[in-house]
Amino acid sequence: MALLLLMLLSILLRLAGGTAATASEPSRSPATALFALGDSTVSCGGSSSSILPLNLTAGPCLFPSAARRRLLPDLLAAKMGLPPPPHISTLNGTAAAAARGVNFGGVQYGGGGIFRTGAALGQQLRLAAETLQLIQLEEGNPQQDASSISGAVFVVSFGADAYARLLARAPGDADAAAPKHGRRGLGRLLADRVARGVQELYEAGVRRVAVIGVPPLGCAPRVMWAAGGGGCVEEANELIEGYNARLAARLEELRPQMPGADVVFCDVYKGIMEIIENPARYDLQVR
Repeated sequence: MALLLLMLLSILLRLAGGTAATASEPSRSPATALFALGDSTVSCGGSSSSILPLNLTAGPCLFPSAARRRLLPDLLAAKMGLPPPPHISTLNGTAAAAARGVNFGGVQYGGGGIFRTGAALGQQLRLAAETLQLIQLEEGNPQQDASSISGAVFVVSFGADAYARLLARAPGDADAAAPKHGRRGLGRLLADRVARGVQELYEAGVRRVAVIGVPPLGCAPRVMWAAGGGGCVEEANELIEGYNARLAARLEELRPQMPGADVVFCDVYKGIMEIIENPARYDLQVR
């Protein structure tokens, strides 16, 4: 987890102005806050239905005390010199509290369908838009409000839970659950929805966004065990690679339409596969 965290930090610190600017590149102001939208990869809230242990955290769901929980957004915020973003359900409704960052993630809506991620993303985007409006209305200084919002870093991490639910089904069952799209249609629909969500954040004044891809769930122990334990399940990983590639391409298409935005795609799939394929390079032992 530490290696994955370092990879995410290298990208987020770039967004936060933590790297030195080159002579031809203007310096970036420090990040003002960290906001997170996503599934169980960013929050334990509502993640009890997850099929796999997907949390990219230091064991947040293992501790009964909320004070001991350290979610991935909390660790990232600490490294960036920012306060940990509290979950939206714990805020007192004031603009001052919201302006320091919010974790909108982990909330699930609807039933157990494979394609319900779009509903969760839409709901979190609405909550984020309402929160940004609250900041703008209560602080009363449009120029300062715009600077505060554009200086914040938004982490968007969707897809891992959706693919976990997909991989928990047999191929025929997954296709039957979504007859119009099939299991390979999930990547297209989800990538387009996440990209549209980034565009909606931009229209709300957000300028710094890190979009996190889906890790290689075909190498998750439970998936490998269900397939006979013969190593990573290539078909599962191919599905996820297709989603990540489409999402990265969609974000690239959007960049010309979002002047002034700094949107990066964090390909955790490649990072984790590098660790799996070269464990000795990272001082890991394979039993």
